[in-house]
Amino acid sequence: MTISPAAATHPKGFFAALFDFSFTSFITLKFLKVIYALLVAMIVLTGLVSLLVSISQGGAFIFVGLILVPLMTLVYLIFARVALESVAMFFRIGENTSVMAANSANPNTALPGAA
Repeated sequence: MTISPAAATHPKGFFAALFDFSFTSFITLKFLKVIYALLVAMIVLTGLVSLLVSISQGGAFIFVGLILVPLMTLVYLIFARVALESVAMFFRIGENTSVMAANSANPNTALPGAA
């Protein structure tokens, strides 16, 4: 599959990318912020509910809930961030590879952002 230099350097709009059946442009990076915000909200909400449930149980559950729930919430937030950064990294590698391939086909073209 070859990617045209125009597709490598000029991103398409949202709807153009959505209906791009050749998959030369991706919409995942455009949604990554929204996906991360939803994951953070769900993880924090789950942590709060877990904390309230452990406190309502009383006894030793209060101590366990106060120690483990915030710790596990933090661990899940870190895992979510690392997973989404991995997704972004793979898409950026693909985009940069497309730019490099387009530039190797036309060596007189400067890389974007190069002075």
